[in-house]
Amino acid sequence: MRTAGLTLAFALAVLFPRILFASDLAPVWDNLKSPVTTDAKYSLLVGAALVGTLLIFEDQWVDPYQEETVEDHPLGKFSKYGDIAGQGLPNALYVIGMLGYGYAVSSDQAKDNASSMFQATVYSVTATTVLKGVVREKRPDSSDHNSFPSGHTTAAFSFASYVGCRHSLPWGIAAYSLATFIAYSRINDNAHYLHDVVGGAAIGESYGLGICMAENRRNGSTVKPIAWYVAPDGSGVSGGVTLPF
Repeated sequence: MRTAGLTLAFALAVLFPRILFASDLAPVWDNLKSPVTTDAKYSLLVGAALVGTLLIFEDQWVDPYQEETVEDHPLGKFSKYGDIAGQGLPNALYVIGMLGYGYAVSSDQAKDNASSMFQATVYSVTATTVLKGVVREKRPDSSDHNSFPSGHTTAAFSFASYVGCRHSLPWGIAAYSLATFIAYSRINDNAHYLHDVVGGAAIGESYGLGICMAENRRNGSTVKPIAWYVAPDGSGVSGGVTLPF
């Protein structure tokens, strides 16, 4: 059932743009490979390097950070909102909202935005689901073997990176703040390790940002997107976003 659902979702991601928005599949294929054909590949490479670094220093950084976060449970009752939002809710609301607006005012750009968010979400979550099945890492709470990478974080950062690239700075900051909250909530709830959320963020970012960059390249746009970064420090990790100026 899971495999059938994944296959159906992937098929919808390919057919949906053609049926409603596109005259051919060339842009869809361009979007599908965008994490390796645009500058979004650097997000993927940096994310992979950070995951590797965190695994090397797992005893020094990851495990103490996990234990401290789970013990303190800093998000308290608010962590449940991270779990809910991380199941693709912002992505779905964006797609529905843009579609509604696009048809209401006959805006092709809004329809394209909906299509691109749909693709970014499904492609990135599909990649994450496949990796979960291959890696089979046990979750920190031992509930199953689907820990790496974090699906909630993947969906959240595919949303945030596309919004940050396509829309104005305040929207981008808000979207990345939400994505960071979702990612942290997964550690707070002992559902994922730090390297799980970093890996999920890298996958989501590579598709959200990559698809936006691919669109800009096709349209001849030179818009500089917002992008995220994280780096390990003495007590765990620090991070932020790069802003376009």
